[in-house]
Amino acid sequence: MQANESTFRNMVEGTKQFQVPLYQRPYSWGRKELERLWGDLTEQVDRDSEPRTVRSAGHFMGSVVLAPGSSSASTLTRWLVIDGQQRLTSLSIALAAIRDRLRVVEELEEGDPSGADRIDDVYLVNKYNKGADRYRLAPTQADRASFSAIVKGLPDAGGDDRVGFAYNYFSRKVGNYGEEDLLRLEETIGHRLSLVDIQAETGDNVFRIFESLNNTGKGLSQTDLLRNYVFMLLPETGQEVYDEVWLPMQEELGPETLETLAWLDLVLRGDERAKQSEVYHGQKERLEKIAHAGGETALRQEVEHLWRLGQLLQRVLDPAFESDPELARILSRLESWGNKIYRPLALYLMVLRDQGHTDTDELISALGYVESFLVRRMIAGVPSQGLNRIFMSSPKEIRPGGSIAESVHRYLSDPRRRWPSDRALREAVAQRNFYWSGQAPQRTFVLRRLEESFGSPEPVDFDKARLSIEHVMPQNPTEEWYEVLRKQTDPDETETELHARLLHTLGNLTLTAQNSKLSNHMFERKQRIFQTSGLSMNRLIADSPDWGRVEIEARASLLADHACALWPAPLGAHEQVSDDLADEVAERVGQAMAMVAAEHWTTHRELAALVGTKVSTISRYLADNDVVHKERVFVDTRQAEEAGSSHDGFVPAATLAELVGLEVDEYVERERRFHTLLRENQTPEVARATLRAIDDWTSLGGSLIWGGGTDTSCFLMAWDASVSKHERWALVLYPAVGRAEVVFQHLARRAPFDDMALRRELLNRLNEIPGIGLPEDSLNRRPSFPLDVLADESGQRVHQVLSWFHERCQGWLDRQA
Repeated sequence: MQANESTFRNMVEGTKQFQVPLYQRPYSWGRKELERLWGDLTEQVDRDSEPRTVRSAGHFMGSVVLAPGSSSASTLTRWLVIDGQQRLTSLSIALAAIRDRLRVVEELEEGDPSGADRIDDVYLVNKYNKGADRYRLAPTQADRASFSAIVKGLPDAGGDDRVGFAYNYFSRKVGNYGEEDLLRLEETIGHRLSLVDIQAETGDNVFRIFESLNNTGKGLSQTDLLRNYVFMLLPETGQEVYDEVWLPMQEELGPETLETLAWLDLVLRGDERAKQSEVYHGQKERLEKIAHAGGETALRQEVEHLWRLGQLLQRVLDPAFESDPELARILSRLESWGNKIYRPLALYLMVLRDQGHTDTDELISALGYVESFLVRRMIAGVPSQGLNRIFMSSPKEIRPGGSIAESVHRYLSDPRRRWPSDRALREAVAQRNFYWSGQAPQRTFVLRRLEESFGSPEPVDFDKARLSIEHVMPQNPTEEWYEVLRKQTDPDETETELHARLLHTLGNLTLTAQNSKLSNHMFERKQRIFQTSGLSMNRLIADSPDWGRVEIEARASLLADHACALWPAPLGAHEQVSDDLADEVAERVGQAMAMVAAEHWTTHRELAALVGTKVSTISRYLADNDVVHKERVFVDTRQAEEAGSSHDGFVPAATLAELVGLEVDEYVERERRFHTLLRENQTPEVARATLRAIDDWTSLGGSLIWGGGTDTSCFLMAWDASVSKHERWALVLYPAVGRAEVVFQHLARRAPFDDMALRRELLNRLNEIPGIGLPEDSLNRRPSFPLDVLADESGQRVHQVLSWFHERCQGWLDRQA
């Protein structure tokens, strides 16, 4: 095999075709891999844009293994892609997205060459070939139609498979790029990505090569390579350094923390572009110079320094190692935030204290500013792009001398770093869709800190409490809820639009362990449950006489007061962050629309729910702006039906949120889906009776689990998983087909209903109810009866049977205690 370093353009240029063999899996990259690739591309663009006397090295993308393909009468040189198809396909799709954006924005005079045409000719097509030979890349059969639509630039490019998702992703990323930025990005892909082009010889068994590449043992990690290199540089004292320094450090930290340590060591030394995935190369270059200049003694000192730095890193990663309780507390909060991006600054501040440049109180204040910076940006919806650079650059910018806390405050307050002011924070609390902001642990973090700020005399033990986020005004309101909202709308909105606008705002959200009991009940019933809550926030909600727009907005104002007091504002309170919020909304709308796949559609209302604004605002924005995929957004579902759009292609707000990378609560979305299917497929009478049966079940102390299938089911569980891991359920409700399934098959393996006589009694009790009629031989099967049985007086009799069932399960559980 021959191996040569190459660029992407050099590898694909010419009359060639790269064929992905059938034995390879289809294209499989998702958001995580695409974001990593996009980050590598844009970082290389930034590097090349900086003034330098010597141009930086290109980004190393890895290897591509090729083998000669079958020959034919064609003039094409064919290559089989044995390894690297995901990278080749992703880069080709990215170039197609750049090409399509160029066709919109490039300004050409007569006779000017087109950048879009050049991308086509150099990277995507063999200009003078026809049919299948026209494509430079031929993916596996499963991906070819979708990839072909993208290369051809067809209207259905960007479907709902992974190839289409990648195209929509890159199209969204370049959606605001101008001609110059697009050409710079193309230059980076073509010339600034380094690849190792490995070519097999004619006659090699290419499938065996593929097998060996994909079935080898676990490769050497970054720390394995680093350790081996260090001790190669210590021929005389290596054993001594290993026994006294390296081995204790390795045992204390473990391989993952050791790799993080080696990376952060480079960052703290001023290499703000260091990557954890390339830490070996960075440390190798540095340590080689140290060994050359100072010998083995200097190298041992470096390893000892790394060990001490590792001990400080341990306190950042696991605050139980920190002896000061106040410092441990704020380090724990940052660790529970669920985002590791702050670690370079946190470790650097720990080093400054260790070296005597600051004290513990200053360090606590500085970390408090870090917490505020992260939390306020999350609440205000400031995109996370650039956060990595902000924290990796901080050690170089924040130097010893003076107050370290003031230095951190000043550094993060730079307007370019977009730390939201009090005004921006208040606007976000009142208006933004908080429920889809950040990650799930971060949303819980904010609500927990707000609860703690009320200073309850009997605070909740959050580590033991099983709390989740609850919508006080429910996601699936009853007609009584809509009646309340109908009187509170603005002139340009309906009660359903007002509901969507207020639903996910912070003023309507709280924490509770009683989700299944609260459900979509009217406020009077929720009040009684909140009155017994251990959380101050919930008892305050219970004190409200009613719950609607006025109360939600008043609570938002109260929580905003607490948020402003909890998380300090930036210096100067830069109000331009607030002015940017409208731009953030527009950007989120554009991102969402770009991700709507071909033959799919959404509505103004879903976009409004996504960004937390009025439907009329979305309508005006779309009328006044030329937004990608505008033809896939309708005023409402009726307009979509008139246009002949398939109901299967509808994309709700929650799906839009997932498409643009927002984290939605899967459990809550399944519940919403159940209610939607029930409403769409059953009569109002049956739907109301089914919901009444669910409410009756939870009133007995039962719990609910929502299924993940197409016909989203509802499992009536005997208890919550926090009560017992031994699951018991009597019925499963299917809203689309309109059936209630009795799970004898499940019960037969679980006490007390592993007793056939008890299952027989359950069967007989159900069969006494008109309309059920389960087969007598179904005690080990899963028979069902129609949901419409619940719609008359039989529904009350079903409840009585379920009450009997719950008592039997609870009696068994009590005997196990």
